[in-house]
Amino acid sequence: MSQPLRLTYGNSDVTFYILNKKPSFNNQQIDIMLDGENYQLRKLAGKWGTDNASEPKHGVINAIGNMIALRYRI
Repeated sequence: MSQPLRLTYGNSDVTFYILNKKPSFNNQQIDIMLDGENYQLRKLAGKWGTDNASEPKHGVINAIGNMIALRYRI
């Protein structure tokens, strides 16, 4: 597990962890832990998303995916 990463979304701080090795351009799947739950992010049609997230978390998960993509230049 990596160091905790922080993101400000909707006027609140969100802390999450990247579970797999360093994300790369070749691997378009990223495993994260958010609020004690594991999610697998995938990039589909230019947006980051997951299948097992509730509706209110889709926005924050998309923001996390964008942040990771910018940080690791995916």
